[in-house]
Amino acid sequence: MPQEENAIVITGAGLISPLGLSRQATWEAVLQGRCGIGRLSAVESVLPPGADGGQAPDLPSDESSDQPREVRYLRRTIHQALDDAGGLDCFPYPPDRRGVLLGTTLHGMRAAGEFLRHDDPARLDRFLANATLARALEGLAIKGFCATTCSACSSSLGAIALGISMLRAGELDVVVAGGYDTISEYVYGGFNSLRLVSPGPVRPFTRGRQGMKLAEGYGIVVLERRDDALRRGAAPIARILGYGESADAHHLTQPHPRGEGAARAIRAALEDAKLSAADIGMVAAHGTGTPDNDVAEARALAGVFGDTLPAIPVVAFKSHLGHTLGGAGAVELILSTMALRDQCVPGCANVAAENLEFPDLTVSCGAGKPARLDAVLNTSLGFGGANTCVVLAPALPTAAAPEAPAARAALAARLDRSDRREVLISGVGVILPSAIGNEAFIARLGAAPGLERDPGPIPDEQFLHLLNARRVRRMSEYVKMTLAATAVACTDAGIDDLPAFAESCAAILGSTHGSANYSDAYYRQIVQEGIAAANPLLFAEAVPNAGAAHLSLMLSLKRACQTIIGSRTAGLEALRLAALRIATGEWDRAIVSAAEEHHVSVNAGYKQCGLYAGVGGGRPFGDPGGFLSGAGAVSLILESRRSLEQRRAGRIRGRIGTCAGGRDGDSGRAMSRTLDRVLRQLDHPTHLLGSANGTWIDALELAAASRLNSPTILSSLYGYFPELFAAGPLAGIAAVLLTHRLPALWSDGTTGRDGVTLAPQPAAASRASVLCSDYTGVIAAVSVQAEP
Repeated sequence: MPQEENAIVITGAGLISPLGLSRQATWEAVLQGRCGIGRLSAVESVLPPGADGGQAPDLPSDESSDQPREVRYLRRTIHQALDDAGGLDCFPYPPDRRGVLLGTTLHGMRAAGEFLRHDDPARLDRFLANATLARALEGLAIKGFCATTCSACSSSLGAIALGISMLRAGELDVVVAGGYDTISEYVYGGFNSLRLVSPGPVRPFTRGRQGMKLAEGYGIVVLERRDDALRRGAAPIARILGYGESADAHHLTQPHPRGEGAARAIRAALEDAKLSAADIGMVAAHGTGTPDNDVAEARALAGVFGDTLPAIPVVAFKSHLGHTLGGAGAVELILSTMALRDQCVPGCANVAAENLEFPDLTVSCGAGKPARLDAVLNTSLGFGGANTCVVLAPALPTAAAPEAPAARAALAARLDRSDRREVLISGVGVILPSAIGNEAFIARLGAAPGLERDPGPIPDEQFLHLLNARRVRRMSEYVKMTLAATAVACTDAGIDDLPAFAESCAAILGSTHGSANYSDAYYRQIVQEGIAAANPLLFAEAVPNAGAAHLSLMLSLKRACQTIIGSRTAGLEALRLAALRIATGEWDRAIVSAAEEHHVSVNAGYKQCGLYAGVGGGRPFGDPGGFLSGAGAVSLILESRRSLEQRRAGRIRGRIGTCAGGRDGDSGRAMSRTLDRVLRQLDHPTHLLGSANGTWIDALELAAASRLNSPTILSSLYGYFPELFAAGPLAGIAAVLLTHRLPALWSDGTTGRDGVTLAPQPAAASRASVLCSDYTGVIAAVSVQAEP
């Protein structure tokens, strides 16, 4: 086995599953062959007769009883993991060097059901993923990068992969990563409508298997670099040797029939781990028990492992737990660490050797068996063809901690950015109200700002000429706008051989609300008519990563496709993660996009919070009368110089500079501290495009700019366009790249303060910083350099 110089280790783990409130309890139940499937008493509405699934045991009655179910269980799991790692006080890293990356599919979806039943918009303050994250982290000194990602059933393993990238690059020193999903009528209705829920036990890889059982699960790991962990005296649980990601580019709800996408992810994980197929001692398979998924996964494993496959035991933990959705990857990874610890391969529940369908697949049956496990492969294969695989190894015997001078040198090397590659922006695509395409966008910025009411949705006919109208007719507005903006960006980038470009292109999207209209229509039908009325088309198209999945299908993208969700900052966070992977050589090219729909329920939620005006409203950095909202999408093409030179076409629109962000709570004082830190990390920007939209956020951003104690020109896009949530900051970047200036501010006469000039007219700016503040306290910013 290789001795990794920069290995990532797991130093703590927390797990709650249908089999127990800890990883040890769950593991012991798995070894006993128990199955956690039973009555789903916590589902919000009446289920069909005989319906069951995996529900976690009740928590102690005095534990955060006022919080939503997902927050209570997630918070307990995070604390388990941190305690397992020694507690937050044991970490010698500053709070802003500690980060969180979570994966989920449902986030606070149960709150939407409460809103629909009670017609009470106040319930929606628990809905967004960032609201769940903020509540779960309350009181913890974690102030670095915080985000939630969605790639459907591979979400939590995708979050762990992103955490690994940030640690390898030196962006953070410790990452709390993993994922969660709670049981819900929303998801039960959807999978049941797709006929994927089994009436009987889950029997992965067997003849006559009938489908999955839906379950909830919460899995969190604490990730650190091995040398850092040893230096603080930690005892790692396991090492992460490598990960691999891919997209099927095949179908929204069905896997590639030959498992080609899954096979690419497995090969990438083995390559990253510097291992051969023969080095793997156990495969923890995705193993849903659905007919198509199991065939695809079996073929993927056969394609990668070949003749060595029969010698490798395969475990499907979902036979014990059910499918824990966005939490599945992390939940099953933690169980794999237990297998490595005990050097034991557990058996699958409900599976008998004589019923196995695939002769070359050695599915572990019966009691657990001792085995030499030097490396374990975990596979996580999501809806929409999002695949993530991770290779684990046992923790090495505790070694001596590095000497202090060596440790200081290692830290300096991590913080040194001189060896990073340039991240170039080669294409920009804009689909916004009264600005369909880049030329119209430039023209709109040259006109006078002003808004009186919501522009509402963007009619399809305004941008369908950019797409195959027949192919996209059933897609959500969010997806169609994403595809249209990306089509404009690809044209702007001069990509003349799209299939070749897409073969090695990844995508990270951002959205605050996703497919809000489809999700609302789908859920209303369940609330009004019952679970049996769930519409499978609406459910499939309303999954948060639907945009990334359809983008993969449209362009045949074969690399990773994920979506950062639930925050105004999601677009900038997607940009930061994609830029990081290009800068460090993991990727050569990526599409970054953010899109938002206009929806009355979304507006009602913000109005309840005093943020949405409906008519009139405030002006940026002036009257905090609230915002008007709209729809739109912005896409950027990011490339390394090598990528641009390889395709010998296109031009450089600009370069990504410093990226910064974090969270220190949602109070005004906490957000001010975060804003100060973020602006310092941007090296005191002289031209700043803020996220002001006529709300209380504006005053915080203006005050933070004034504390820079250096001349700063400050502006905002609000007034030219309505509140665009995650798409807004990317529109700001597009404005700088396409016009080389900050727009004149839509002002009510408010003047600047302490060195800050509120742009009274367009200000030339080939270099500028774009700042975004979210109401839950998360701040994100990026500096960009426009090219002539």
